[in-house]
Amino acid sequence: MNVPQEANYMPEDNTRNSLRVGGWIPPYSAGGDTTAPIRPTAQPALSGRPTPRDHFARVRESGTMRPRLVLVAALCLACAATAAVAVVIDAARKPAPVAAEFTFPQDVPPPPLELTPAAGQTPTDVPVSVEPSPSATSLSATSTPGISQSPKAAPSPSTSKKTSAPAKPEPTGTTAPAAPPVSLTVGTTVGLESVDQPGERVRHYDYRGRLDRIGSTSSDTARADSNFRVRSGLTREGCVSFESVNFPGYYLRHRNFEIRLDRIDRTRLFREDATFCTVTIREGAALALRSANFPNSHVVADGNRLKINETSAANALAVKPRPAL
Repeated sequence: MNVPQEANYMPEDNTRNSLRVGGWIPPYSAGGDTTAPIRPTAQPALSGRPTPRDHFARVRESGTMRPRLVLVAALCLACAATAAVAVVIDAARKPAPVAAEFTFPQDVPPPPLELTPAAGQTPTDVPVSVEPSPSATSLSATSTPGISQSPKAAPSPSTSKKTSAPAKPEPTGTTAPAAPPVSLTVGTTVGLESVDQPGERVRHYDYRGRLDRIGSTSSDTARADSNFRVRSGLTREGCVSFESVNFPGYYLRHRNFEIRLDRIDRTRLFREDATFCTVTIREGAALALRSANFPNSHVVADGNRLKINETSAANALAVKPRPAL
């Protein structure tokens, strides 16, 4: 069906240019008056529901606010006045009386007693009177009105007893000073005795060094073979060399790791082989002989024969110097 174009518009569109919603103007005013200004229509009151009450109507009135403010100010002034009076009364009070103070007596040591023995008495028989010392808990109160002091208790009768003689101090035992460590002195003639085999001495026999039991009853040859003159080290300072007494110019040396007695020569090898450095062992009671050119080797005993072996000083032959025989 064809609808004419004029039928699509409402009659108000030609007379009013305002807000349109889908081409339709809502009736904002009663009667649909298009010439009056647009205002929202008043909503009618609902029947059956009371109108809300205004609780602050009386407060908004200026006549009721002023008396309340005056009342609040009066209460504040009353509180301030009460606080000021309390402060004045508290300041006017006097301090409470303080209780009497007590002091403890100081411990003063009594003067020393001088004892004079009577005739016929020894100092240990003089009787001495011993009185009990005042208790540390006794108190001396300061003189204060209203406080009475209790009377002191009478001292107990003195007891007499004899003083015992002072104990004599026991003499303290003096420990003997430790013996100095053994050593060899250059220029002296000594014998070298084994510490582990007492009575056995180092000697040369058939130009070899060995250990034999030698004493004052031994033969002259054996005793002479065991005597050596201590010389300064032929190749090193601080070490020693041993020269035979009955074969002057012959020294103990190691050759092929054996201790032998050889005549001195001008070679450096001989001087090094004949030089030994002493090492103190066994807390200074013995000496070990270390080779100068083999620092890790010491003189040891292989049966009765002497040689050098790579070992520590503690495992070496322990000797100590003895007077020559």
